[in-house]
Amino acid sequence: EGKEGLMADTYKKVRTGERAGSATAVQLPNIPAKLVQIKALNDNAGNVYLGYSSAVTVAGGTTDTTTGFQLDAGDTTGWIPIDSLNEFWMICDNAGDDITYMVLT
Repeated sequence: EGKEGLMADTYKKVRTGERAGSATAVQLPNIPAKLVQIKALNDNAGNVYLGYSSAVTVAGGTTDTTTGFQLDAGDTTGWIPIDSLNEFWMICDNAGDDITYMVLT
């Protein structure tokens, strides 16, 4: 199903928020969702990495299965169909590298 199919639905609620960055893995808030978009703040000094468990790690230059999906400062994930925002965990290069999110339900 293409992007047009995802956005053709009508959503009843929009939730937005911010999650402070952490140099250790933290879970995103438990917010029911149909679509989620996550954005690394423009003024982040480093990268944010999104993963699916508390084992998410920053990129280390080695092949592994725990490195998160990298967001540079100002990057966004685009819309992701998912049941809850808390399916994501994040870890950052620096404690001050934050994200904002938008959740559609």
